[in-house]
Amino acid sequence: MKILYLFVLPKSLNVQMKPRVLIIPAAIRSHVLPSLYVADKLSEEGYEVHYAVTNDILAELVTKNGYQAVKNTGWRAGYGMEASYIGVKKKKVSYRRLLKAYRTNELYWERKRELDGLIEELRPTTILIDLFVCTDFWVLYPRRSEFTIAFFNPMPSTYRVGEWPIVSSPLNPPMRDLIPSGSSHTSRSDAQQGGLKSELKKRSDLFLQFLRNPRQAWLRQAITRHRQFLAQIAPLAQDATVTQVIANVPELVLAPLEFEFAPEIRQPNQHYLGLCMREHRQDTELDSLFEQAWEHIIGSKKVPQPSGEGFREGFHRLVYCSFGTFHEGADATLLRFVTNLLEVIAELPHVHLICSVNKYVIETLRARKLLTERTHFFSRVPQLKVLADADVFITHAGFGSIKEAIYYGVPMLAYPLDPHYDQNGNAVKIEYHGLGLRGAFAHERLGDLKKKLERLLEEKTFRERVRQFREAVTENYHEEDVKQKVQNILMNKHSAVLA
Repeated sequence: MKILYLFVLPKSLNVQMKPRVLIIPAAIRSHVLPSLYVADKLSEEGYEVHYAVTNDILAELVTKNGYQAVKNTGWRAGYGMEASYIGVKKKKVSYRRLLKAYRTNELYWERKRELDGLIEELRPTTILIDLFVCTDFWVLYPRRSEFTIAFFNPMPSTYRVGEWPIVSSPLNPPMRDLIPSGSSHTSRSDAQQGGLKSELKKRSDLFLQFLRNPRQAWLRQAITRHRQFLAQIAPLAQDATVTQVIANVPELVLAPLEFEFAPEIRQPNQHYLGLCMREHRQDTELDSLFEQAWEHIIGSKKVPQPSGEGFREGFHRLVYCSFGTFHEGADATLLRFVTNLLEVIAELPHVHLICSVNKYVIETLRARKLLTERTHFFSRVPQLKVLADADVFITHAGFGSIKEAIYYGVPMLAYPLDPHYDQNGNAVKIEYHGLGLRGAFAHERLGDLKKKLERLLEEKTFRERVRQFREAVTENYHEEDVKQKVQNILMNKHSAVLA
């Protein structure tokens, strides 16, 4: 006779597994960096944080900041990546092959295999998806009982609300007293009429396209069916602007609501978290020449300046200029702007310039002998360290840079470069809130650049307004409150799938 022994471990000896969160960012440094703040808050609450990134550069950034990175290909359904996907598979990109990819939802199933593998390996209890790769929600939705799902958004709200400018608009905001009562949401009849007109135009365009190129029309029909298949799982938001968004999913907005034009802009499923600053951030790919030069720059900044020169009394001024990674080549417009900036700096005594640009621009400036002892150019600098001592920040109005300038109390001169996302709208908001000035990057005249820079250096009201703005934001987003807000969303499985 076999005897079965059953041993029960006391509760005190049970092994408690840490809850795991998987963060899926877009393949952009400026999307990974702000998400590290959320990773910190979750880590402090006992979560084990993993990132799914698409390249070694982002993997290094994640691991250097204390979190684990796993590699994934990044193929996403619903973004028109089929041609690239087929090409990488070393197959001929033909209409027939594309048509097959769309009809069979090939990228959806490819992404599902990849994410299923990640889930089996990591067993996450929470998954945070970058709003700009939101279609991963469609892939994960069938397994929603296994984990909570929410979005994070590294920029201001991407929805259209009433008559307020959208996030990419270069227009000034409307005056509040000119906005009709109740106009914060489009009326049902207007939406229906707009939808009908839009649908009729789509059908007309499709018919004309069919007459011109039948194969291309068939392909477009296949794409439409592909999107309809995905949208049946969870519909796309009809009021989204710069990126497609799946409606009603909780969204952690890595921004202060105060930076929006009005509180009415916030959607019911959006949760603003403030500046989301991380002072201990570790940067990667830094220029090896920076640290040695920085000691000299800071030493010069502390040298008292002669009286009567017009700028803030006591010390040299420091202007910091960075346009992120938007221009990575020898762009003629960038070179023209930087050359004009050097001419302006030459006319402003006791002002030093630190500029972060690509190596091609630096080589050109050196070859032309345009750099002086007061102008310092590097390929990449530790931005937080520089902003802590800067007096003015010339920026492309990327939102991460704006939040960092606010945190360190630095007035901004904004020159948006990318018209498709948030930079135009961010520059408008900088002026709207009195945090700085803005200009037209490709068309800024030398005299206008000088006047704006002088105003920001001389007029104390700009720095004071940035300080006040930071204080208001800090008061409204206490660390513990933010942590509790994130916890409340992620602990409620139902609300963190569909709000």
